[in-house]
Amino acid sequence: MTTNTPRPAERRWSVSPKLVGVAALAVLATVFVFQNTAKGRVNVLFWTIRMPAWIWLLAVFLVGVVVGSVFPWLRRRARRD
Repeated sequence: MTTNTPRPAERRWSVSPKLVGVAALAVLATVFVFQNTAKGRVNVLFWTIRMPAWIWLLAVFLVGVVVGSVFPWLRRRARRD
């Protein structure tokens, strides 16, 4: 006995321009990090820190990600009120 149940639609994978842009930026950031492995000096208030440049570049990037993710959350919340 056969039934004529519809088959689930096949999932098609598509690459969005946003994904391509993010991937390109990730590759460029990786190249940038590996080209900046020399030690650098960072002055913060009265501290002086010497470490490989890629570490403090990564730290600055992570701070930017955190700040960038906090501000849109605050804007969405303000619109609801």
